[in-house]
Amino acid sequence: MQNTTDPYVHKIRLRQLRCFVTVARKKSFVLAAEALGLTQPAVSRSIRELEQVLGHDLFDRTTRGAELTDRGREFFDAAEAALLQIRQGTQAVIGDHSSNEFVRIGALPNVCSQFLPKVVKAFKSDFPTTRVLVLPGTNAGLLDGLRRGDTDLVIGRLSSSDDMRGLVFEALYDEPLVFVVRADHPLSGSRATLDAIAEFPMMLPPEGTIIRQEASRFLAGQGFDRLPNLVETTSSDFQRAYIADTDCVAVIPRGVVQAEIASGEVLDLGIGTGELHGPVGLTTNPNRQPGLAVSAFLGRVRAAV
Repeated sequence: MQNTTDPYVHKIRLRQLRCFVTVARKKSFVLAAEALGLTQPAVSRSIRELEQVLGHDLFDRTTRGAELTDRGREFFDAAEAALLQIRQGTQAVIGDHSSNEFVRIGALPNVCSQFLPKVVKAFKSDFPTTRVLVLPGTNAGLLDGLRRGDTDLVIGRLSSSDDMRGLVFEALYDEPLVFVVRADHPLSGSRATLDAIAEFPMMLPPEGTIIRQEASRFLAGQGFDRLPNLVETTSSDFQRAYIADTDCVAVIPRGVVQAEIASGEVLDLGIGTGELHGPVGLTTNPNRQPGLAVSAFLGRVRAAV
């Protein structure tokens, strides 16, 4: 493709940016078309037009999907920030200030179970009329929502560098992953080993989650790369209920079952102590200027640590 110069940049259209960012997120022209409510040829045409304006290929197209090229990665953060600023500007012009009337928090289940309720309580004591919206989910989904401007902040574990691209992470505290069972589990009367644990069903977060990646690395390093009897979930309510009613061994952030461990209902088997832990922190979008309520909430989060 032929290089262009700055005078041609004004040819970029909002439609092209939306298509580009959506394909980059979905890593698929087909999935992007579904998300945008367009046909695949229309999305492909918008991407081709944008590549012609910029003078570079933005995607490597394969049978498996679409991956950003080096030039595409360089352009992605700027394109995403531009879409967010347009959205904010439109809200300001039409008088839609609803995004400043509440604090929208993306949080992992372990954060929802222990850390976050105390922070929200402290915040609401000073801002009783401010609405607080807590949105649980997986790390990758929450970070995508933060980039889109659907949330004001995310509290969760530090993710991979690709997932964190264009965002700012501030570590708050370290949290271990623990192997836990119900108090009267067959393993509760002896010192548990991984060989003994392998005889029982296991429960882990789904593939692709940051906690699953940490647990899988640890298990593979101990020679356990195949788990034939497995239940996968991110629901903390299901995790606690399933632990209480079965012989499963759950690999789970300690915060999810901290209260049950303290009461003696759940037993920490002491597997991987000192090896399975990671930082939990606050992730924000530097392209979004927080309002008064969000700034105040961020202060409560930091004070809680």
